[in-house]
Amino acid sequence: MSAAGVRAGDLASNLYFVEDAGAIFQQDTTLRQTTTPTYTATFHPGVRGDMMIGANLNDTLALELELGFMWNSMDKVGGVSLSSVDQTLDMYSVPVLANLVYRIPTKSAWTPYLGIGAGANVGIMDFKDSGSTYADANVTPAFQAEAGLKYSFSQHVAIGIAYKFFGTLDQRYNLRSIDDRVTLSGVYVHGVYATFTLSF
Repeated sequence: MSAAGVRAGDLASNLYFVEDAGAIFQQDTTLRQTTTPTYTATFHPGVRGDMMIGANLNDTLALELELGFMWNSMDKVGGVSLSSVDQTLDMYSVPVLANLVYRIPTKSAWTPYLGIGAGANVGIMDFKDSGSTYADANVTPAFQAEAGLKYSFSQHVAIGIAYKFFGTLDQRYNLRSIDDRVTLSGVYVHGVYATFTLSF
């Protein structure tokens, strides 16, 4: 076998794929609008799913590229339920992150791990008001911290649970017009997930 073939085989053996899915809980945030005062916005629980491609650097460290999708909806603004005034506001997010993961050696099938990540988030705000729809998209820097526990059934398959804390810088959207800007400050999301890992 050629040296190039050996190197390709070594690289493939260090790769792995992860899928996760679970519930998200967004913290209350500050909502500012051009034409109104500042309010506190609250959210319903939502859902998130992610796909990660990772490469083991050694027995404890790995680098990952993560692509995800999140959805949740706004509950109240300034203590007033949106549904009570015939309004809905859905938030869609697509995080794209590079993660550094540290696995804690245990010499068993159980592997705890910690991770940090940074990248960007594509956010979409979809607002419906008495039958009219207004939407806009936004790209902001994003960051993430995570902790989890995996159980390995074999060298190639593992399942687990994970917690992720995800945040972005201020998200700004123009809805009804260019002069009607909505800004969300303090966008922080907690999530609990089930994970599946396939190692090559």
